[in-house]
Amino acid sequence: MNVKFRQQDKYIRCSFQYNLQRVTMIVQNIRVNKTDFSKQKQRFKPASTNAFEYNEVLNKYENTIKKLYANIISFDSIPDRTTFKKMIMDDIKGLSHSQKSFKEFLNYFIENSKNDKSDATIRQYESSIKTFKEFEKHLGVELQFSSFNMELYDSLISYYRNEKGYANNTIGNRIKHLKSILNFAHKRGYIKDRIFDSYSKPSSPTDDVYLTFEEYDKILKLKIENKREDIIRDLFLIGCDTGLRFEDYTSLKKDDFQNGILSLVTRKTKHRVTIPISKLVHKILNKYNGDLPNFNSNPIFNKKIKEICKRAGIDDMTMLKKDVNGSIVDVSKPKYKWVSSHTARRSFATNYYMETETHTYDIISITGHKTESQFHNYIQKNKKEPMKSLALSMSKRDEKFDF
Repeated sequence: MNVKFRQQDKYIRCSFQYNLQRVTMIVQNIRVNKTDFSKQKQRFKPASTNAFEYNEVLNKYENTIKKLYANIISFDSIPDRTTFKKMIMDDIKGLSHSQKSFKEFLNYFIENSKNDKSDATIRQYESSIKTFKEFEKHLGVELQFSSFNMELYDSLISYYRNEKGYANNTIGNRIKHLKSILNFAHKRGYIKDRIFDSYSKPSSPTDDVYLTFEEYDKILKLKIENKREDIIRDLFLIGCDTGLRFEDYTSLKKDDFQNGILSLVTRKTKHRVTIPISKLVHKILNKYNGDLPNFNSNPIFNKKIKEICKRAGIDDMTMLKKDVNGSIVDVSKPKYKWVSSHTARRSFATNYYMETETHTYDIISITGHKTESQFHNYIQKNKKEPMKSLALSMSKRDEKFDF
């Protein structure tokens, strides 16, 4: 790599080619008189003031740039130009990337993620980051990027299970977020070793409820006097018949509805979805003159929708398989206690797959699942479909034979 220096007014400008791009930067803490700098030798003239000290600074810039470039060419992903310039300045100031604490980097990760991630995803990242900081406190050491080896991974998994009592799927989400952070750091030159690729994400197969079309009707016909609860009920039913995520079905705008079609760019995936407006959705829209209210508190929503479902009589005892401290156990509760804001989206996917002739691809185009098998796992097809098929066969048989 060829590093050049030239005088520009009272400053020295450093330039070099990096990743097929020209990079320039001002050399810090140097001021130069017009006749002090040699254009040919690209150094200060021996007779000039502070020549030795200034030339040492230029040597340090050149050596640092060449050293860092030699190191990063072995990376799987080359840092961008801005990141490389920051690496140079950090090294010159004595701040090695490998010495930066993991905790210091997390704020940078969050701020950068806000450029292309949804608010819901940012909240999930922040929730996981809180547990990483708690783990660091539990260990009694400040984590560095060099700390992330398999031994630390094992300690983190043990901490989540034994100290926090997390289920496997919760742990899996935390590890997924950790890997995203470490991959982000790797691409920007903060970490070279990709040992984190070996961090597996624990998971356990569990059950979740969905509401039937008949239960939609119960919720719709429930008399609700409280205005906020009425809004929550209506938005939940919008979610049930559109398949949108909570952050989308609770923030719809009047302009999203045009000519019998709901069309919007979803917050999580940034992809546009187009959904026909059902009779149920149309009825709720008319109630608000086409301008739906918004609601942004998921915890309050989850609490209230359970109460609403209870009053609507959705209270059959329902047993689900759940991960409790890493073990799968059967847990029985009244159905309304299992309902949450996400139940709306799952109900849409399950009902339109199981109860209608809607093509799987059409449902996936709305839910955003990447593969059909992923979608089938989401609605737990292998658990529900045989029962439905068997019940239908029994019904046809009973019509034919008088047992």
